[in-house]
Amino acid sequence: MNFNEILDTVVRYCHPIRVILYGEKMTGEHMRSANLCIIVDMMCDKNRLLQQLYLEINAPFPVQFLLYNAEEWNKLRKDAGSYASAIEKKGTILYGETTQGEH
Repeated sequence: MNFNEILDTVVRYCHPIRVILYGEKMTGEHMRSANLCIIVDMMCDKNRLLQQLYLEINAPFPVQFLLYNAEEWNKLRKDAGSYASAIEKKGTILYGETTQGEH
């Protein structure tokens, strides 16, 4: 399973607003590990959704997922001391909106 297939699986299972790559480790052109922040629009059973992702994805490198619903994300990303804020500043958006929740 390559990285694009991983992203496709995340999109298919989660129907995310955004997917952000953060904390990836590379060796040359090859990814050695990846962390994906997934922001979903609805309240959901996060544990069940994460379990489905981990069971479905058979990557040739370690992949970790962090899941937020939109309400949590919008609150936490504005807190400069939060992990969500750091992800938003340093991560790379792979899927979805470039800005979110600005009202």
